[in-house]
Amino acid sequence: MQHKILIIDDDCDFVDATKLLLEAHDYQVLTANNGQEGFHKVKKELPDLILLDMMMTYKTEGAETAKAIAADAAVKDIPIIMITGARKEHSFSFELKPDNDKLPIKAIMEKPVDPEDLIKKISFFLSKKSSEHYENLSMIEQLIKKWEGKEGNLIMVLHEVENHYGYIPRDVSFDLSRCLGIPLARIYEVISFYHYFKLEKPGKHVISVCMGTACYLKGSPQLLKEIKNILNIEEGEVTKDGMFQLSSVRCLGCCGLAPVIMIDGKIYGNLKPGDLLEIISKYNNQTVNVA
Repeated sequence: MQHKILIIDDDCDFVDATKLLLEAHDYQVLTANNGQEGFHKVKKELPDLILLDMMMTYKTEGAETAKAIAADAAVKDIPIIMITGARKEHSFSFELKPDNDKLPIKAIMEKPVDPEDLIKKISFFLSKKSSEHYENLSMIEQLIKKWEGKEGNLIMVLHEVENHYGYIPRDVSFDLSRCLGIPLARIYEVISFYHYFKLEKPGKHVISVCMGTACYLKGSPQLLKEIKNILNIEEGEVTKDGMFQLSSVRCLGCCGLAPVIMIDGKIYGNLKPGDLLEIISKYNNQTVNVA
């Protein structure tokens, strides 16, 4: 399979030279000469990797484009390599480094770019993506064959993907779009319409706080508040390390033990807020600290 790379840069000489280099290594290359055009092509073409210039029309255009890509649910996981000479020439209000929250990119390379180093970095990020991609593709091909010709096959395929992963990974959505010949926007319309489908990976450990009548009257709102403080998340959210997900449920059917919580199917009853830190810490490799 030929990987698709998008170059977003207004330096025509750099674009032409890099395009020749990448095509010589059997990559399919697309180009754009500003952030707006680049973002449009990211959405339309779904490249496997992006080479993004920092300075184009204005000095932080690349950073703004990267943030726009990261904010879009359909394309946020596409690897970005920032190409820049700006670090030597300008100061910025944010730190230029890979995976910075305000600048979500995988690597930064300064101009003039070393061709061998560029190819190595591209190969590294695409190889990481490819191993997961081929696993996804194999499963998708089996699901498509299973539901081929049946009414509502997209929804049934999405249900099986959700059951397998616990959510709908974006890479899987890309592959579904390509394999079924359905626009990616249509797939996301279906995912967003049905509340069953989730776009974010669930936490390793799911904490459910019972809000049934008995639990509510005996203090479950205080338990919920304390867990939020301990984990520094709200209901429906996952901790940054991916360890815990918090939710509230109508009833866990353990009214005699009220108030109760459930973690990964195990019930803890007759709780007080002071009991929670020790319980939650058992599920983490490191001690959980109160925020």
